Amino acid sequence: MTPDIIVALVLTLAVLIGGVRLLLWHRAAGALASPVRTSLLLLLQPIAAGLLYMALFPPDAADGVSSLRIATANTSRLSAAASGSPLILLPEAHAISGGEAVPDLATALRRHPGVTSLTIVGDGLGPRDIDAARGLAVHFDPPPLHPGIRHLAPPPVVAPGARFTVGVTLAGLPNATTELVDPAGRVTDSGTPDKNGHVLLAGTARAAGTTAFTLRVRRDKRLIEQADVPVWVADNARPKLLILAGAPGAEVKTLRRWAIDAGYDVTTQMSAGGGIALGDAPVALDAASLRRFDAAIVDDRSWSGARGVLLAGARGGMGLVLRPGGPIDGATRSQWQALGFSFSGPGGVAPLALPKVDAEAVASTRQGIGSEEVPVDIATTDDYLPDISRLGLTPGGYDAVPLLRDAGGATLGAWRALGAGRVALFTGIDSYGLTLTGRRDLYGDWWSALLDTVARPVPGSRVLTDTGWVGERMTLCGLTGKAQVDGRVRVLPVNGCGGYWPTQAGWHMLRSKDAASAFYVQPADALPTMRAARDRQAMALLSAAEVQQASAALPGQSGTPWIWWLGWLGVSALLWWLERSRLGRHSAPAKTLQSAM
Repeated sequence: MTPDIIVALVLTLAVLIGGVRLLLWHRAAGALASPVRTSLLLLLQPIAAGLLYMALFPPDAADGVSSLRIATANTSRLSAAASGSPLILLPEAHAISGGEAVPDLATALRRHPGVTSLTIVGDGLGPRDIDAARGLAVHFDPPPLHPGIRHLAPPPVVAPGARFTVGVTLAGLPNATTELVDPAGRVTDSGTPDKNGHVLLAGTARAAGTTAFTLRVRRDKRLIEQADVPVWVADNARPKLLILAGAPGAEVKTLRRWAIDAGYDVTTQMSAGGGIALGDAPVALDAASLRRFDAAIVDDRSWSGARGVLLAGARGGMGLVLRPGGPIDGATRSQWQALGFSFSGPGGVAPLALPKVDAEAVASTRQGIGSEEVPVDIATTDDYLPDISRLGLTPGGYDAVPLLRDAGGATLGAWRALGAGRVALFTGIDSYGLTLTGRRDLYGDWWSALLDTVARPVPGSRVLTDTGWVGERMTLCGLTGKAQVDGRVRVLPVNGCGGYWPTQAGWHMLRSKDAASAFYVQPADALPTMRAARDRQAMALLSAAEVQQASAALPGQSGTPWIWWLGWLGVSALLWWLERSRLGRHSAPAKTLQSAM
């Protein structure tokens, strides 16, 4: 029950009680009571109660306007010139004659309290005004998006030397070419969008710290749009990786070398037969030892002897990657199927289709940081592709998620949940050949995808990947207490989230008592198509079915209460005087007075 209803009920009860009291007094007074005086008292009491209610809850000072046209960014003067409802100009709109300029939508609604519907013209309402429109009937016919970058998905935290992927969606550019350029001005990857406008571009992180790559969109060799791609390279705690192999070989050596360069703390165990073990210091394969590792890569020969303890470790949260060293026997196939994977195919070994080689300039950039064994100057593509095979069985399953595919569409890797951890199956055989013929980038892509998917998360820095613009409110979430941006601006969270209005583009650091997060702010004029697409999506979420009644005024829309207070004061004073005056009272007869004496 609302306060106005409660007050109305209380005042009604008071008037009824007062009226009953007056009628009882009139009946007891008999000839001494004046009917005119009693009638005036009965009439003035509900009038006083009504004026008191209107003073406490004054009606809207409505101006007769029930609909407004709201001009937002990129509103054309032709569409805004149409006659109809009053035109409201938000700060993003151009100056249009006849429009009323306001700082935000909430101000316009306060000036026009009777509004129940809005007609949005232009690109749509932004985050500043979207909440003010809730509860009103919103009519919005979105204009076509301008050709450009519709969505940009920067990578999360990247380890030094690791590869990352940037997701891009283009609008209205089917034949465009996208390029990812590193801070040194070298093209790290390029691609063309699919029929839906999606394209993935890859890059390689260098030293730890904050940096920004550049995304360029070209059509017919003409630059259409470019934008910054923020990349946060953090030297976090090194994940612990266990590599188990049934015999030493080139695959284990190459995998160990790559994992160390990718930032893993690697422990290798290889069996040489006869009870002889090669590699690092021996590790006891028990539950306590496996809890120290975040992921394990195990071949089919080591799997059979440690299956139970490895499954227990995976159920405890450790990531597990299974790989074949060649054709697998029936027992191993049954055991892997028992994990939830299904297999299709003839078995044995099948050829693996590799993607085409990149252009020489892009390929040399994508090689990343070289090593002593494979320096950058010799890690280039040759005219031939390496002979890489795969298991002749394609992994699948009801709840298995495909992770890797070759150029022919065959599934190379899949994963599924197992207890608190994840287990993945990789069917590539002798993938080390990629590193010998200039395809270290593809080798790193495969194993990075496998380990990033199944490895146990390690604590470290966090990056907020939501895109923000200068001069526009950002919502920063995940806060457990008071926080500061760049050590200067305090953020007071409500339900774990706080608002921040950036004034400078670039990297910013959000620090709280327990954690620190980095986020990037785009310039105010960057990514206009992406901004318009975001506003269009937010507009689509507004319900056009809920129409707020004009009487349910927003805060600050009520009319002035002073006239009602003055009326109530006058009627109350008249009641007070009438009840205490002798006006209308009849004098008692003299006989009655003498008999009383």
